[in-house]
Amino acid sequence: MTLIVALEGQDGIVLAADSRGTIGDPRGLTAVNDLQQKLFKLTSHSGITISGSSELAASLISKLQDTMSQKGLVHVDQVAQEAVSVIQKEYFQWFGKRPWAGPQPIMDQRPSLIFLITGYNTQEGQSPMPRIYLLNNALDFALQTCSTGFMVAGIPQYAIYLIHRLYDRQMNLKSLKGLAAYLITETASQDPKVGGPIRMAEITPSQGYTELEETEIKRILQSNQKQNQRLRQFFFKGVR
Repeated sequence: MTLIVALEGQDGIVLAADSRGTIGDPRGLTAVNDLQQKLFKLTSHSGITISGSSELAASLISKLQDTMSQKGLVHVDQVAQEAVSVIQKEYFQWFGKRPWAGPQPIMDQRPSLIFLITGYNTQEGQSPMPRIYLLNNALDFALQTCSTGFMVAGIPQYAIYLIHRLYDRQMNLKSLKGLAAYLITETASQDPKVGGPIRMAEITPSQGYTELEETEIKRILQSNQKQNQRLRQFFFKGVR
């Protein structure tokens, strides 16, 4: 399993993911590895994160990256539409469309696969427009547009709770990076199917897609830990 996060703010977008892969039925005995890559650059101004079968997703993303390069796509709306076309074609060829029986769907036995695609439309003379899209095999990768400024997938329960308490669309990039890391570490503290090193990228209209160095992510985690300690001290000492 995993947790992937996309957060939009006043000066950019943050994409983040854990690196834990779970092998086996999560209802029973499982093994984990923390070497999974779930964050990828698509174009100069867009990126993608994955949840589900990471090896299958990596194969599809490789095709996506080739297609984006060949067609010279930049704007995230075009990128998302092309991603739907490529992913549906390959996935349906391998596993078929989701089976339906009248008004009630049959249980989907196909591999689970979720993508978050985010970035900017950067047309000359117009204000850059941020976008976050969700593609889920459970809906045959129909393009779902985020209207809230945030999207999480994988094991979202704890992250959704924290987002509703802490997130604001007017946050700057520094705050968004701290929050994205916090969502993953707090989820990992409660569910062992999330964990391992965090990978993160920021996307801005001027600089495009930039992946954070490990040292910067380490600083973010250390800062979050200090804030947690201050919060504990506040409640331990009480309000005066």
